[in-house]
Amino acid sequence: MQRRLPPLNSLRTFEAAARHLNFTNAAEELCVTQAAISHQIKALEGYLGAPLFIRSPRKLELTETGAKLLPVVQNALDTIGHTISTIRSEDDVAPVSLSVAPSFAANWLLPRLDSLFQEHPTIELSLRHTNAPVDFTMQTVDLAVTYGQGKWRGLLAESILEIDFFPVCAPKLLQGEKSLASANDLRHFTLLHDSDHRAWSEWFALAGVDDVDPTRGTVIDDTNVLIQAAVDGLGVAMGSEPFVREHISAGRLMRPFETILTTDYAYFAVCPREHLSRKEVRQVWDWLVRQV
Repeated sequence: MQRRLPPLNSLRTFEAAARHLNFTNAAEELCVTQAAISHQIKALEGYLGAPLFIRSPRKLELTETGAKLLPVVQNALDTIGHTISTIRSEDDVAPVSLSVAPSFAANWLLPRLDSLFQEHPTIELSLRHTNAPVDFTMQTVDLAVTYGQGKWRGLLAESILEIDFFPVCAPKLLQGEKSLASANDLRHFTLLHDSDHRAWSEWFALAGVDDVDPTRGTVIDDTNVLIQAAVDGLGVAMGSEPFVREHISAGRLMRPFETILTTDYAYFAVCPREHLSRKEVRQVWDWLVRQV
């Protein structure tokens, strides 16, 4: 028998909105915008051919149809959630999916993973590499390591790696007639940018450089590729100690200036609170936080 059902996401959205009787609170819980909540509710109302809410300037109420539908949806979601939790808990080696930026994975995570596996030998990881923020409502991801300021509504966030910036370049870049005796000499070199010009602009302000355009140069939106470009002598990049340490130690990169730009950005372990109810996810989360 073919079931005629609306999209599961619209039912989940309706349940949150009906439980809170507030679209803003539902949006915060599901980590989406209020507009997305409204869109999902309108789509479900269109599917049913009946309104689910009585909207007024000061409050939200369920219609008769909404009140009839709510307990059915709640029971269905509870049953699905309980069954999935039971199935996943029966598998001792269920993979933990971790979304992480490629540069963070290569330079920070991978050198430390052996300690995680020694501590929890049955854990299996599924690493997913992306620089984009994770939408936990749309992607099947248990945890993420995300670069930002720790302000993600409805999500737990723990800082695990603070990031500071300073210029780095290959020694061979300075073997010609041009030198970097002062920061103003950067006008003679290509600036390498990671996704935007913010780091160079802020470093120039800190170093008192006012006659060099911080927006010129080449944008490379992958930190690993950006650092390799600096190693190859293609320009001067803004580096972070965890990502350039080995290159500096090996003499492939150098720091022409001592000025360091400190920021309120960091890499954060991020996930919805309910994800930590699964033992393996909690173990990976606790391990990440302890690495600080």
